[in-house]
Amino acid sequence: MEITTEKLAIHGGPKAVRRPLERYKGAALIGDEEKRVVLEVLESRSLFRYYGPDLLHKVASFEAAFAQYLGVPYVAACSSGTAALRLGLIALGVGAGDEVIVPSTTFIASVNAVVAQGAVPIFAEVDEWLCLDPQSVEQLLTERTRAIMPVHLNGVAADMDPLLDIARGRSVAVLEDNAQSCGSEYKGRKLGTLGDAGAFSFQLEKNITSGDGGALITSDEEVYTRAVKYSDQGGQFPIQSGGVRDLMGGEPYLGENLRMTELAGAILGAQLPKLDSILDRVSRARQMLAESIRDLPLQAPPPDPDRDRHALGVLCYLEEVEQARSFASALQAEGVPAAQVYGGNPVYANRQVLEQRTMTQGCPFHCTCVDHRKVEYRMGMCPRTEDLLARSVGIALGPMMSDDDIEDIASGVRKVAAHLLS
Repeated sequence: MEITTEKLAIHGGPKAVRRPLERYKGAALIGDEEKRVVLEVLESRSLFRYYGPDLLHKVASFEAAFAQYLGVPYVAACSSGTAALRLGLIALGVGAGDEVIVPSTTFIASVNAVVAQGAVPIFAEVDEWLCLDPQSVEQLLTERTRAIMPVHLNGVAADMDPLLDIARGRSVAVLEDNAQSCGSEYKGRKLGTLGDAGAFSFQLEKNITSGDGGALITSDEEVYTRAVKYSDQGGQFPIQSGGVRDLMGGEPYLGENLRMTELAGAILGAQLPKLDSILDRVSRARQMLAESIRDLPLQAPPPDPDRDRHALGVLCYLEEVEQARSFASALQAEGVPAAQVYGGNPVYANRQVLEQRTMTQGCPFHCTCVDHRKVEYRMGMCPRTEDLLARSVGIALGPMMSDDDIEDIASGVRKVAAHLLS
């Protein structure tokens, strides 16, 4: 490792990266096509997906294209990634008092969706890629476990084969949270297609985006039917402007509105053809950066082309917690898009999770209507996860970053390493 006398930016020295970097993915490629289709919808005055003066069926077209891209028969577009998780849990029959195993490293939406169903989140350890650890899952299964929710984090696939074996052996459903990994693969198969259902997010930071939006995918017709009905106020219902809408047939349910708008569907229809190019560009940038810093004393997860082909950045670990915090802060000062993963904390460290704080009393934490297992959350309950996160540093990459950008990022990493790791 080279020796540098240049002062760190955090101590007043010059930055290694001296221009703004485009870290967004789908949003970075918004252009004329997205503008054109949005204008088409506006001119049609038909912004609602089911009817209007001149309905263009943009959501339905996106659903069909996304189904073809993933190789699945059913796609139910919805209003957000969290809505997609909600629909998946509802469609798989998860309800009050049930338990859902989730990784302790994830965005809080994974937890919120479970709690919204009155179900109990059970937190499992993660592996070096910060994805659900199958061995930990097996130890957490009870007679109340209704579903397992692997989260494919930052473009990397959870190790699905052992997770699916565990689930099938116990007749437990698998809902893949694929919010961060649209288009990524596991052993050549698209993520979201391996379990009973897969949930996708199209929020601004995602691989393709409509600002917000989501989709539930499945190969199970009953799961699809239940999801679509619930998302559209439960199915058959009278509406003042359109009489009775019966989209799926059969008995209606009480539901809610989790529908996608025609504007979102139009944007996603324009974004989807760009997805593979986005993933390829980020993959090239990641390979270039990883090679440039390979000789530094940074711990990295073991390479696994079956899982990490479309990782959206570089993940590494420092030896000590304080060292990781200092390293991340110094990188940020240099202009490198780096941070500790989720601030170095598991999802249950959030106060509302740790203290089981909900806006109303009831399931899952204050149930009086069902017999269920009381759970307590505490720091230290997933020690390996807490250790990995506290020592983690992630560097985010985007498809519009140039070779010069990657070289400057690498220079920033090397500069900080020379000061803090020598």
